Amino acid sequence: MKYSLTMVMACGALLLACTGGKDVGGTATDTENMMTASVTGLVKRSDGTRADSVVVRMSRVYSKDETNGVPEFVEVKTDTAGVFAFDSAIADTFQLAVIDESAEEISYLPRVVAAESLEDIKLEKAAHFESVLYYDRESEPAVEVGSHFLVYMPGMPFVQNVFAKDSFSMLIPAGSWWFGFCPGDPQMVAKLQDSGVADSLIYRVWSMDSIEVDAGGTLDVGPFFWSTEFDVDTLIKEKNGDGKSRARISGQVNCDSGRVCSGIEVMAITDIYGFDFVGDSSVFRAQTVTDSDGRWWLPVPAEVPYDSFRVEFRAEAGDSVMMGLSRYVMASEVAGLEDTLDVGTVDLTPSSGLVSTIALVIGPNDSTQSLMVNSVVVGAKGTAHFVRGVTYNSLKINEMPSGEQELLLYSGDTKVISTLQAADTPVDEYVVVTFVNLPKGDDLEWQGMTYTPPALPKSAK
Repeated sequence: MKYSLTMVMACGALLLACTGGKDVGGTATDTENMMTASVTGLVKRSDGTRADSVVVRMSRVYSKDETNGVPEFVEVKTDTAGVFAFDSAIADTFQLAVIDESAEEISYLPRVVAAESLEDIKLEKAAHFESVLYYDRESEPAVEVGSHFLVYMPGMPFVQNVFAKDSFSMLIPAGSWWFGFCPGDPQMVAKLQDSGVADSLIYRVWSMDSIEVDAGGTLDVGPFFWSTEFDVDTLIKEKNGDGKSRARISGQVNCDSGRVCSGIEVMAITDIYGFDFVGDSSVFRAQTVTDSDGRWWLPVPAEVPYDSFRVEFRAEAGDSVMMGLSRYVMASEVAGLEDTLDVGTVDLTPSSGLVSTIALVIGPNDSTQSLMVNSVVVGAKGTAHFVRGVTYNSLKINEMPSGEQELLLYSGDTKVISTLQAADTPVDEYVVVTFVNLPKGDDLEWQGMTYTPPALPKSAK
């Protein structure tokens, strides 16, 4: 999918709107006179029922000559009868956006005359705009803006709060539109401006006019990067390959029969031995999702503590879970990287599980080890699947990637591990590796494993 990326400077109305402050400058409507008459209407869903508790937003209408931005709007909700009421019109001509999050239906009236009857507003199925926003901190700006941003449709009362690194979905009308992002804290915006950051680097607007989304469809694009360091035409380059390079990793995920998978959760695994997890088990934490082409992007991990890292993928499919793993990406591949590294295509398969017991094996004359370990950690290397269990008890690990895996066993006592690491003990001296083949969509039931605890450095005994 090829993007038509157009950046515009969001000044004037956009600047004031994103800073949440004062009246929008410029000629926004036919007249600027505030109407005194109230504005009421009735909203019905597509099935004809009255739409209660839906959001209705009124804003001024922007002329085509103005720079599009986030307009000021006032917002009310419909009552149990589907009726809404504004005390007065914001101008003699205005626009309305009606948003029903629960039914995923909307209505957009781009130009309404104050005297016009609004007694039959019919909702229709909304489209979805889905993406991920990253906040580029490679070079810190003069002001730290935080992780709160706004995504909006310039000139229209469709706006949503988003947080950096979180995926989001916004209900939008069908068609081809412009989308923009700006910091969500108006005080931070003001500080950026005071520090000399250009408005064109604070307010980012992209044209998606080459992509049209139908009602009920999804526009899944991105990721987007907000940065005060890069020029306005150097933001999304995975598709067209030009512009200033950026250090990122990327790949593609396929489902059955080579079909691309959208919305698949993605997590980079840098703690490949699972040493850092707390509690009784580690947790899969999605960092992004695949787009409609099955593609994903992530910034290069800030730290790769071992010689490599891996990327894991997860998707719920009805009652089952589909999983996948990338190849090991060597730390040397991303050291000093100034481009996007493609780590390849991964095919999802039904998840597997492991059921087993672990017996502690200690020499009969070893009195130092018998009390050192009464628990072990078990998991698959390079995955988010580790558990801490007591020896001689049964353990189970659910939803593991199937296929050939390196099963790891080591002491469940974190003090033992930290002592060995502090002494620069080679990992292979205290981590036992066993190769297993986990069946697709089923558990591997092992009758039992044995584990012998490592010897502590003499200084620690």
